[in-house]
Amino acid sequence: MQPGYQPDTVVIGESTPQMGQATTSPFGATGVIMAARPMQMMSFIDAVKSVLVNNYAGFEGRATRSEYWWFFLFSMLAYLGLGFVDGALFGWELEDPTWFSLLFQLAVFLPTLAVGVRRLHDSGKSGWYLLCALIPCVGIILLLVWFCEDGEAIPNAYGPVPTNQLH
Repeated sequence: MQPGYQPDTVVIGESTPQMGQATTSPFGATGVIMAARPMQMMSFIDAVKSVLVNNYAGFEGRATRSEYWWFFLFSMLAYLGLGFVDGALFGWELEDPTWFSLLFQLAVFLPTLAVGVRRLHDSGKSGWYLLCALIPCVGIILLLVWFCEDGEAIPNAYGPVPTNQLH
């Protein structure tokens, strides 16, 4: 190895088996991986395109963690930027109008609901579980846990395992 060499990929422990590859469990059982989670996460731009262009009001199917959380980050950054624009144009007082933020909220209301429902579908839960947000304190914590957990690695009632690639 040359001095100053930096590998492109650092693997700690064993690598994750690919689909169709034979594997052995720590207990000696052998098998073939027939379905698995996506090997790479969706990029920021792809996630925003997927939610706003491909699935604007698409409540069917599944959304990966990266798709959901990249879109969440996009929404928060847009709200922050539009809040500054509203403040600069209309004033910083609480009673001052926030027209740009309001228009953005209206524009992304359906996509935000849709990606939340699809994220719950990825964990095998019904989209109606979004109503848990109405339960004070506990509901938001439950949704946060469900949105953070890894989805099912096999096709479920809501569709095949998402690929993290735009179609």
